Amino acid sequence: MEVRHLKHHEIDKLKWDSSIEQAINFQVYAYSWYLDITAPGWEALVADDYKAVFPLTAKKKVFRYLYQPFFSQQLGFFYPDKSYAGELKNIIKAIPEHFKLIDIYLNYSNDSLQLKNGKINTRKNIILDLKPEYKQLHKFYSDHTKRNLKKAQQAQQQVSNCDIEAVVAHYRKNKGAETTALTKKHYDLLTTLLTAFQNRNLLEVIAVTDAQKNILCSAVYLHTSNRIYYLLGSTDENGKEMRSMFLMFNELISKYAGTDKVLDFEGSEIPGVARFFKGFGAVKQHYYHLHINKLPLPIRWLKK
Repeated sequence: MEVRHLKHHEIDKLKWDSSIEQAINFQVYAYSWYLDITAPGWEALVADDYKAVFPLTAKKKVFRYLYQPFFSQQLGFFYPDKSYAGELKNIIKAIPEHFKLIDIYLNYSNDSLQLKNGKINTRKNIILDLKPEYKQLHKFYSDHTKRNLKKAQQAQQQVSNCDIEAVVAHYRKNKGAETTALTKKHYDLLTTLLTAFQNRNLLEVIAVTDAQKNILCSAVYLHTSNRIYYLLGSTDENGKEMRSMFLMFNELISKYAGTDKVLDFEGSEIPGVARFFKGFGAVKQHYYHLHINKLPLPIRWLKK
C-alpha cells in the first residue's frame, strides 16, 4: 500500500468524495465539503491513488495536533473493501511525526488496531436497520416505548416540517445549558452545516407542535443514500409531558420503513438516552477513540 500525506491545497476533492462514497464504511462526516465546514484546512493520508483515505483534522496552538471536529461522531480510515482493513496500523504509522497529539474518533470498521504507544477506547453508537416493514419494526419496540407512543398519539400534537433557524433556536433554549461546550461560534457553524445539507436536498428538519403551533420537540436529520443521521434534537417540558419525542421518531421510522436505510442515532454514552433509542429496537454499533500523546513530558501530563 502506497500512502501519501497531502496538505489541504493538494487534495483532489472530486477523487476524495468518490472514495468516501465507495467506501464500505461510508460516513457522511468524511465528505470534503463537510470537513471544509467542520475542520477548515484539514489534511489527508491517501492510499493507492484515493482507493483508501484518512482525514487529518489538524490544528495548531503551541504544537500541531489532530482533534475530533464538532458535529462529527466518527472519521478514521475509509476503504473500498475488507482487503484494506488490516492496513489500519500502517495508516496510523503514516501520520506525520509533527502531530504530537492525536485525539480522534475512528469509525465502526476500524476495529483491528492494537498499539504499543497509545490508547484505544470503545464508544457506543446506536443504529436501527430500516429494511423491515413498519409493522415488523414496531414489534421490536419495547413495552415502555409502546406505552409512551400511545400516550403521545392520544395527545393533541402533530409532526411537521420546520426551518433551520427554529430548530437551532429550540435546541439552544432547551439544551444549551447542558451543552456548555457549544458557543455562538459552534451554533453559527451548525447553521452553516445545515444550510449546506439543505442546498444539497439532504436535510430533513422536523418539529412536533401543539394545538397552538408551539414547538414541543424538534430534530435535524441528515440523509445519505444509505443512512439517516439524527444530528440534533431537543424537547421542552411540555414535550416531555406529552411524550413528543416518541411520536417524532415513530413518524420517521414509519416514513422510511422498508427502505435500504439505517437510522443512525449517534450514540449515546448517556444511559437514559441510550435506553430511549434502544426502545425503538435499535442496537449498539461500536466506534473507537484513538489517543496518542507524544508531547514533551510536562505538557503530556496535562493532556492525558
